[in-house]
Amino acid sequence: LKAWSNGRLKAVTHRMMMNEGKDRYSMSAFAVPNENTIIKAPKELIDEQHPQLYKDFDFKDYLLFVYSDPKKRINSGQQIDAFAA
Repeated sequence: LKAWSNGRLKAVTHRMMMNEGKDRYSMSAFAVPNENTIIKAPKELIDEQHPQLYKDFDFKDYLLFVYSDPKKRINSGQQIDAFAA
């Protein structure tokens, strides 16, 4: 999301607190690109005031970077900065 939006959007950290004695049900939905998808910001989000922040990259290369070393499994916002900035 951060790379696609040229840094304008960031994924939120979700935290939830429940009152004791109540059940909680949740469902997650994820969108993950195919391995050979090129991630790049649309040209409409890049201009003189908003230069391209992240290089275009293959999502597969990003996954290999993230999972190549347990130390790289940090906050996803930091991962993309380390990989593509």
